[in-house]
Amino acid sequence: MPRRPAPNRPAPPPSQAAARAIKAYESGDNRAALALATQALQAHPRNADLLHLMGGALARLGNPAESLARLLQADKAQPMNPAILLSIAQTQRTLQRFDEMNTTIERVLYLAPKLPQALSLKAQSLREQGRYDDAGRILAPAIDSGTDDPILLMAHAELCAATRDTDAGIDSCERALARDDLRPNVRRFALFTLGALLDHAQRYDDAFDAYARANAMLEPGRVTPAASVIETWSPDRLAQIDPAPDASDLPLLIVGMPRSGTTLIEQMLAAHPRVETVGESHALPDLARAIPAEQINAGVAASLGQRYLGALRAAATDDTARVLDKMPGNYLHLGLLSRACPGARVIHAQRDPRDVCLSCYFQNFGSAHSYSRDLALCATQYAQHLRIMDHWRAVLDPPILDVHYEDVVSDPEPCVCAMLDFAALAFDDACLRHHESARTVTTRSSDQVRRPVYRSSLARWRRYEKHIQPLTDALRDAGVQLPDN
Repeated sequence: MPRRPAPNRPAPPPSQAAARAIKAYESGDNRAALALATQALQAHPRNADLLHLMGGALARLGNPAESLARLLQADKAQPMNPAILLSIAQTQRTLQRFDEMNTTIERVLYLAPKLPQALSLKAQSLREQGRYDDAGRILAPAIDSGTDDPILLMAHAELCAATRDTDAGIDSCERALARDDLRPNVRRFALFTLGALLDHAQRYDDAFDAYARANAMLEPGRVTPAASVIETWSPDRLAQIDPAPDASDLPLLIVGMPRSGTTLIEQMLAAHPRVETVGESHALPDLARAIPAEQINAGVAASLGQRYLGALRAAATDDTARVLDKMPGNYLHLGLLSRACPGARVIHAQRDPRDVCLSCYFQNFGSAHSYSRDLALCATQYAQHLRIMDHWRAVLDPPILDVHYEDVVSDPEPCVCAMLDFAALAFDDACLRHHESARTVTTRSSDQVRRPVYRSSLARWRRYEKHIQPLTDALRDAGVQLPDN
């Protein structure tokens, strides 16, 4: 079989601009890579490697729809390239086009039946659908034969984390980590997965050590300052923009810090027969980036609102009363939302700040949420998030319902009733049986929401209390009130 470039690592095309684009991409400078590849594409308009690179850069920049368009062009230019097809399947997964993704994976496996990345992605897809036995069957031949391929070992470890087969999962992680040639991103992923498995095994000191080693591999990032959002969407600025005339109440947003319970809330509400979900949609952030806030007037806001409603209506049926948008970071864009979609409603997920920040620190967010690599920085971001939400409550008309994760877990029914009342929906007990849903869940909470509501995540920070003094101090210094529990 001819040698192929690894997925998302295109081979340099024969041009100086393209070579610079490759270098920028591999260094993580995705905007520069995209600009350079666009320049190089003028001389090589059908170059599959350039199109593949652009698709990868766009995906990293949070533009999966544009990424897929470029990747499909790359596939048209070079239709038998498993690496391009694999990137297409990964992007289709991001866009929740699961039937298309499965078809693409089958194309990859037809061309390369034992390609680890394709087997891993197929197993991951099955796991996210709750089909754990089927996922195990995909991986079993390689695992049983003693493979040392880190991609397959980590797919197996993730499956073991979902099924609570901790000893087997820890073994797969340690086998992967023993390799001297492990790429840094794979090593980091393996350490995060090992941390989760050690946590399940109640080996909390070892788990924290694994998480700390993973986070130490990248420099801490930055927070989103509340002052910039508050200044941009001041009361005076909002008063200058009339709300759009279309006050459709279709949008129901779930916002908050990552790991605050947004996925659990989404799955409960999405089990209602008159509710659909677009998951963690990029639609609103993309619209917020499309036009500088200072250029938004009533006409622009109305136009953006129609585009956002169009994205939600694509997921609706004739019986749909609400469409959920569960992008947690949409709390940054509620000013725009209030003018573009004045009929939208917002559920704000809240949770003990120590549990939120610790859980963020325990997640492999990649290049996103870079503040999560440092506990004190997590505390700073949490405090900024609260300031922004306080601002919205003071200046906006759209109703905001605060829902506390601890209440949902401790006594789900009253919380579900309150959320359905807020959304003007009749009670349906399917919302209390959300774990029985056949929906595919692609967030980092996908395995948890397939189980009935459980209380073991309450006050999780206590298991790590001796390790998190920097977090506790930073939260107090920022004025964040800590529950007495």
